[in-house]
Amino acid sequence: MAASMSNLATLLFPPVPSTAAASHNASGAREEIGDMIETLRAHLDMDVAFVSRQIGTTHRIFTHVAARGASPLNSGDHNPNENSLCWLVIQGKLPERVTDTSLYEDAACLPITDAANVRAHFSVPLRRRDGRVHGSLCCFSYRPRPDIEERDMQMIRSVAAIVSDQIESRIELEERGENAALEISRLIWDDDLVVIHQPIYDLTDWHLIGHECLMRYKADLERSPRELIEQARAAGKTIELELHVARKALATLDPDFPERFVAIKVSPDTLVSEALSKVIPDGLESRLVIELNEADKAEQHDEVKAAIQRLKERAWVAVNSAEAGFHGLQSLVDLEPDIVKMGRDFLSGVAVDPSRRALVKALVQFAAETEVTLIAQGVETREDLQTLRELGVRFAEGFILGKPTCPQRGTSVC
Repeated sequence: MAASMSNLATLLFPPVPSTAAASHNASGAREEIGDMIETLRAHLDMDVAFVSRQIGTTHRIFTHVAARGASPLNSGDHNPNENSLCWLVIQGKLPERVTDTSLYEDAACLPITDAANVRAHFSVPLRRRDGRVHGSLCCFSYRPRPDIEERDMQMIRSVAAIVSDQIESRIELEERGENAALEISRLIWDDDLVVIHQPIYDLTDWHLIGHECLMRYKADLERSPRELIEQARAAGKTIELELHVARKALATLDPDFPERFVAIKVSPDTLVSEALSKVIPDGLESRLVIELNEADKAEQHDEVKAAIQRLKERAWVAVNSAEAGFHGLQSLVDLEPDIVKMGRDFLSGVAVDPSRRALVKALVQFAAETEVTLIAQGVETREDLQTLRELGVRFAEGFILGKPTCPQRGTSVC
């Protein structure tokens, strides 16, 4: 048996070259849970091996199944705990090593024992790092297996520990997503988010033409929402969060200044969703800018382009030159936005950097020939501001022009 166990260890943990790439590839191979339990099943000459995950205290789901020939259960199948041999093991009513189920009344009387022809059953609970059980690794045979000894169980436990550690990481990721989703729903329900205004000016006569709307926490206006945005992405709540902010931004339109607009940032997913159009009221064609955020991460190029054309009937559409994606400036031609915004990283130091000045010149010429409006973002020094004016940039925003304000409070945020 010692030689046999050594062979299994080699299968589970094959020797690898010392290069980093080979080590990484071997690590990835070891993480294949399905391969692990098939190797374990074959080594122990079992008919079925599986990994299941507990869903509360009511039932479990089979996540990985390896079998010799046709299997009485499949990945994705659900099984109630009241009809589960593994649940008896978790509760301490059945030992982990059952070489013959007919010798245990609790096991013999379960319907699944006959339905799946379980005549020998070997199950190890999968525990989280805090001791909570999240599932089981199980092998069973269609015949009694008195040959399975405690040292075989040690091998099953070793594999279970590896599997459990990998599943723990997945569970933690899911929990972070679930917690993030709950937190975002709470923030929306409790109305704990506000919109602040970053002013945008016409540099020809220094008058205010509109505001970029930025999301902030009501309790702490200076706190960055970056973490919340990442949480929304992980939880699949990006569209819900951005639509909520869009509604709040639209509510800040000042009826006393109908010539001013508000600019709302949205991700590609929100841009292409039908829900965005439902949020935008009619009659705001000259008062609303929809800015495509993270355009460089958009995978649905054709959908984004089509959405931009639809939205241009209801609002102006802006794209950031630094996030255009789709092969740089060529994408600006392809997407055909109304507005191109030049970001702080693109512009900072333009007064002393010939290369940046040349790029701005090129964009000014591009804008003039394509009838696109240019807006400079993040302008922070008088020198950069003056240089941008000299280069022909007409519209800008940044701390040198005005700090963000909270329209609900009428005070500066910074």
